[in-house]
Amino acid sequence: MITDTLFPSAARRHLRLSLLWPGVLAALYMLASLVGGADFGLARYLPLHTAMETAAIVVAMLVFGIAWNAYADARPGNVVLLGTILLGTALLDFGHMLGYRGMPDFITPASPQKAIVFWFAARYLVAVGLLAAALRPWQPMLDARTRYWLLAGVLAYVAAVYGLELLAPGYLPAFYIAGSGLTALKVALEYGLVAIYALAAVGFYRHARQGAAFNADDLLAAAGVAVLSELCFTRYVSVSDIYNFIGHLYKIISYGFIYRAVFVDSVHMPFSALRRALIKEKQWAATQHSLVRTLDMLDEAVVELRPDGHLINANSGWWHLAGGDRDGLRLVDAVHRDDREAFRQCLQSLQDGHKEEFHGRFRFVTKAAYERWMECRFVAEQDDDGCVVGMRGVLRDITKTYLQERHIAHMAMHDALTGLPNRVLLEDRIGKAIQLARRTHERLAVCFIDLDHFKNINDAYGHKTGDTLLQSMASALESCLRDGDTVARWGGDEFVALLPGLVDLEDIRHVARKLQKVMQQDYDLAGQPFNATFSMGIALYPDDGDSVDTLLAHADRAMFYAKSQGRNNFQLFTEMSAHGLGKKELYIQAQLAQAIRDGLIDAWFQPQMTAAGGRYRLTGVEALARWHDKDLGWISPATFIPMAESQGLISDLGQLVCQRALAHFQRWRGRRPDLSLSLNISKRQLFAPNFVAAMIADTARHAIPPAAVILEVTESVALMEVEFAEERLRQLVAAGFTLSIDDFGTGYASLSQLHELPVGELKIDISFVQRVHARDGLRILQAIVHLAKALELRTVAEGVEDAATAATLAELEVDVLQGYHFGRAVPAGEFEALPCFALP
Repeated sequence: MITDTLFPSAARRHLRLSLLWPGVLAALYMLASLVGGADFGLARYLPLHTAMETAAIVVAMLVFGIAWNAYADARPGNVVLLGTILLGTALLDFGHMLGYRGMPDFITPASPQKAIVFWFAARYLVAVGLLAAALRPWQPMLDARTRYWLLAGVLAYVAAVYGLELLAPGYLPAFYIAGSGLTALKVALEYGLVAIYALAAVGFYRHARQGAAFNADDLLAAAGVAVLSELCFTRYVSVSDIYNFIGHLYKIISYGFIYRAVFVDSVHMPFSALRRALIKEKQWAATQHSLVRTLDMLDEAVVELRPDGHLINANSGWWHLAGGDRDGLRLVDAVHRDDREAFRQCLQSLQDGHKEEFHGRFRFVTKAAYERWMECRFVAEQDDDGCVVGMRGVLRDITKTYLQERHIAHMAMHDALTGLPNRVLLEDRIGKAIQLARRTHERLAVCFIDLDHFKNINDAYGHKTGDTLLQSMASALESCLRDGDTVARWGGDEFVALLPGLVDLEDIRHVARKLQKVMQQDYDLAGQPFNATFSMGIALYPDDGDSVDTLLAHADRAMFYAKSQGRNNFQLFTEMSAHGLGKKELYIQAQLAQAIRDGLIDAWFQPQMTAAGGRYRLTGVEALARWHDKDLGWISPATFIPMAESQGLISDLGQLVCQRALAHFQRWRGRRPDLSLSLNISKRQLFAPNFVAAMIADTARHAIPPAAVILEVTESVALMEVEFAEERLRQLVAAGFTLSIDDFGTGYASLSQLHELPVGELKIDISFVQRVHARDGLRILQAIVHLAKALELRTVAEGVEDAATAATLAELEVDVLQGYHFGRAVPAGEFEALPCFALP
C-alpha cells in the first residue's frame, strides 16, 4: 500500500489526469465504432494524412533535438533513449508518408503495402523504446559514448528498413492484398504492438504510483494512447476511413505526451531547479548578512588574512580580544613567543596548500596583564586554479576553560591530600619506563612503601594529624629522589617509588638506605616530636617481571615480607625468592583464586547466644570462611581474606560463603525457625551495582525471609564512607535485611552518623570485650551498651572466652554473646550436633 508520504496528493492528481486522457480517447474510439465504415475518400484524405504525418515527424524531431542537446553525464540515459528512438521513428514516418497511396513515387510506386512496412517499422521502434524506458532504471548512462552507439544503431535499423522496402521488397511478407484488405499477419502484428504498449503502460503506472522522480505520468498517457492508436489500425478497411484517421490522430497525441515528458525532464525540471537554487542563493545571502551582524555580537574573533599572514579584516570580537587597534599587523606577531613557531608552521601548511584547515590552542599576547589562551581554527581560501588567496579564522578566548581543564587533569592524575601522582599516573609512568629500559637495557625499580603502625598514629592523635604526617612524608620522599624518579601515593599510608635508570642491585640498595635515612628525622605531630619508620618491598625490571602489574604485585609481596621481618627494613623480591623467603605467602596468593573457583573454601558456623534467667539460649549463627589446603593444611582467614581483598577476589569469596551458608541455613530453619544468620559483607560486595538485587534473589531462592539475615559491615565502611554507603544500606533495610556494624568502637564514628544510618545492631569489637575485667574497659563497654539502648540497637559481644566474661556481659545487658566459651566455628554437620542447637 502506497502511503501519503510516498504518494502525495499532487502526484495522485497528475496520475488521474494521465489516466483521463486515454479514457476520453477510448470514448471517442467507441463513438467511431458507431459511425461504422465511414470513408473520407482518398482524394480528400490524402492532404489530411500528409499534414498529420508531417506534424508527427515535427514532434518526433523536437523530442530528439531536446533530448540530444540537453544531455549531461548526470542526466538519466532514458531521455536520450527516447529521443534517439523518436529520431528513427520520424525518419520511418517520412517513408510511411511518401509510401501512402496517392503520393508521388518515392523510388518505387506508393502502395498500401509500402506504407504499412514503414508504419510497422516505426511503430515497433517506438513501442520497444517505450518498453525499454519503462523497464530500465532512470539513471545515467554507463559511458558518455553510449548515446552515439545508440544513435548509430537506430540509424542502421532505419537504413535496413529503407533498403529492404525500396530495393528488395520481395523479401518482406504481405500486409495488404488488393481486393482482400489487411492480412492476418498485419492484424496480428498490430495486436503485438498493443501488447508491447500495454506492458510499457503498466511499467509507467507502477513508476507513477511509487512517486518516480521523472515524468512517468505523461509516458503512461503516451503508452495508453498508443494502445488505442494500434487498435484502430486493426479495424480499418480503407486507407481513408474513420479508423485510419483516428489512429493517425492518436499517434500524434501519443508523440505529444512523449514530447512533454522529455521537455519536462530535460528543460522544465532543470530550469525549475535553477530557479529554486537562485531563490536559495538569495536566502543564503540574506542569512549570511544576518550572520555577519550576529558575529559582531559574539566574543569570538573572526579574522581574514592575506596569504602572507597579515590581518586585512576582522569583526569587533578581534578588537576586544586584542585589547586595542592591531590593524595591519601579522597575526603571528600577536602569538606568545613560546607558541609562535608552532603557529607559524600551521599557517605555512595552509599557505603551501598542504592542509585545507587546522585547529589548535595557542597563547596570545594582549594588552592585558596576563596571557590569553585562544582556540583557533583557520581555513585556506583558494581560487579556481587552487592557489591560496587568503585565510579565514575564528579565535575564541578559552583561558578560563583551559585553566580549569588543567586543574581537573591534575586532580585526576594526582592525590588530593599530598599532591603526589596517583595510581593512574604512576602505572602510566611505570609502563613508559619499562619501554625505555627495554631499549636501553637498564634496570628500574618499583618500591612499595608502607608506614609502620600508622593506625596507632590515627588512634592516638586523630586522622587530621595522620594526614599531616602523610603530607610531610610525601615531601620528604620527593626531596631525596633524583630528577626523573617518581613517588606516588598508592592509598592510605602506602606509597610507591619508581626509580628508572639503575645499573645493578647496589644502586637500589643505596637509594633505599637514603630513603630510610630521610625517615629518621623527627616530625612535629600535635606539638610532639615523632619518628616514623616504614617497611619497603622492591621489585626490579627485568629480574622480577616485565609488566606493570607483575612489578607492583611483587613489590607488594616483598613489602609484606619486610613487615614480617620486624618492620623498619626493606626487602628485595629477587633476594626473597632466591632464598625461598615468603614462599608460603606466594603460594597462598597463587592458589587463592583457584580455591575460590573450585569451591574449596567452606562456610563454618559459630553460635550466638542470649542470656535469660541465668541460662544461655542459641539465638543466631554467624557464617565464617574456612580454607583447608591439601599441602599447607588449614590457612587462617587472617591470612587469605586480606589477600582476597588486595587481589580483587573478595566479592567472589563473599558470594561463595554466602551461598554455602544460605543452603545450610535453609535446612536448619525447619527445626529452628527462630534462628538468625549473620553474614560478613565486604566493601567491594556492598558497593557492587547488583548487590541488593542479588541478595534478594539468593534469599528468595532458598526460601529464607530477609528479616532472618543479618548483614555485617565494618564500622569504617558504614560510617567513614557514609556518603557512599548510606543509600545502599537503606536499600538493604527496605528489602527487609538487618544491618550490623562489625568491630564497633574502632572506627571513630560520630554519634550523628550512627544516628542517621539504618542499622539495627552493634557488634562490639573484641578488643573491648577482652578488657571487660579492667576498670576502664568495663566503663567503655557500659558506654557502648547505653549508647546502643538509647538508639534502640541490639548489641553483640564477640570474643567471649570464659564464664566470668559471659556473666559480666550479661549483667551489662549485652543482648547477644559470641565466643569460644559457647563454641568455636565448626562445619555445618558438627554445628547441628551441638547441644545448644537442639534446645529451643
